[in-house]
Amino acid sequence: MMTNTKKLALAATATLLLAACSETTRSTDWYIQNTADQANKLTECQQNPEISKTPNCVTAAEAELIIQKGNDAIKEHLDGLAK
Repeated sequence: MMTNTKKLALAATATLLLAACSETTRSTDWYIQNTADQANKLTECQQNPEISKTPNCVTAAEAELIIQKGNDAIKEHLDGLAK
């Protein structure tokens, strides 16, 4: 028999997974250009390992790697897209 705590945890996990499936998929470039959203998504993904492999978590993490390298890396990445 499931306890209320287990039911709540299961419901929360299901809700997160459904929300992850229904959200718009963002690109690495979009997250680089929208750093507040990128930071929020990265935090959400780190706090919820069950969604860490979703497309938005992956692209938010990729964007973080580029952002951490600084402005030159960001410019180089975005310039590479324009070619």
